[in-house]
Amino acid sequence: MVVIGLTGGICSGKSTVCDFLAELGAVTLSADEIGHQAFQPHTATWQTVVDAFGQRILQDGDQIDRQKLGEIVFNDAQALARLNQIMHPAMHRVAEERIDRLKQQGAEVIVLEAPLLVEANWLDLVDQVWVVTASEATAIRRARERSGLSEAQAAARISSQLPSEERTKFADVVIDTDVSLDELRARVKELWEQLRLPGPTKEAIRQALSQREKNVYEAKGFTPAAVLLPLYEKAGKCYLIVTRRTQTVDHHKGQISFPGGARHVEDPTLRDTALRESWEEIGLDPKDVEILGELDDMPTYTSSFVISPFVGTIPYPYHFEASPEEVEEVISVPLEVLLDKNNFREEMELIDGVLVAQYFYHSGDQVIWGATARILKQFLEVAFGAQ
Repeated sequence: MVVIGLTGGICSGKSTVCDFLAELGAVTLSADEIGHQAFQPHTATWQTVVDAFGQRILQDGDQIDRQKLGEIVFNDAQALARLNQIMHPAMHRVAEERIDRLKQQGAEVIVLEAPLLVEANWLDLVDQVWVVTASEATAIRRARERSGLSEAQAAARISSQLPSEERTKFADVVIDTDVSLDELRARVKELWEQLRLPGPTKEAIRQALSQREKNVYEAKGFTPAAVLLPLYEKAGKCYLIVTRRTQTVDHHKGQISFPGGARHVEDPTLRDTALRESWEEIGLDPKDVEILGELDDMPTYTSSFVISPFVGTIPYPYHFEASPEEVEEVISVPLEVLLDKNNFREEMELIDGVLVAQYFYHSGDQVIWGATARILKQFLEVAFGAQ
């Protein structure tokens, strides 16, 4: 189940994209329709709007004339802000109630079409943000054809809204509608198929980890350590957090690693070690981590650690705070990149007279190797069936 926040400027093509998603099986909610409901005569919100803008905005039957109200607010930034202060909280409450009701009814994909999703700070209502864009010339032409606005009126409404570049900063998906309807339909269908692409869910990963017996490595002279494999989902895709170590750490300088380190005497368990080290290295609060299970112990051949890897999920988005002494960079790697065999290679290396397989995963200019790659390979095999 996923809630998509679909947003964009006036006449950007939101409704068309929303219609295509509905055809594919999504349940859609319209912020405009929710606003219409709030405008019903003699409701609390209606009264507050009339008190703010006067009887001049009313037409027969005490209905609010949205065109008159629009002429006022789209030419007066203060008036627009005043209207938004009234409407946004009231509409947020209604939208939240409707989304909760649909979840209880078993809806799998919910689309909230909300032009002011970002401006109204409704991001807490959705799991993904899809931003629909169109050139200004296209938006003006559509506004004139759809609503009979003059070019000046259309341009005023567009300039009163958040620029597309600002919206796209929050986007998981950007859809350009300056294309034919057939091309747009194909693009939406492609995104839908990615969204619905079958793969291991959180519970499936948890089950896969729990159904296998962990291999425990026991050898003298090795220091116990633990790492965390933090996973998150964005726009229907799974990402893995890794770090690039600084040149000042004692071991594995400059390498790509999972957050983790040696067990401290005050750590009750190795799981606590993984969580504590993740907090110290990247500012990941243990309360925000849901541990799904463990992988096999993994020895390191040069630094003599035996690592216990823990797999966990974290919220998205997340604000990381890297320790400047230990972490040079926090990196999100798409799992689809790691699962692509073109980004993987294996080499045999002679260590203490024994041939040992070394693995290398490539993601852009990042190379994951060593114990981190061995841990990663096992995770991909267990959770995704990768070979």
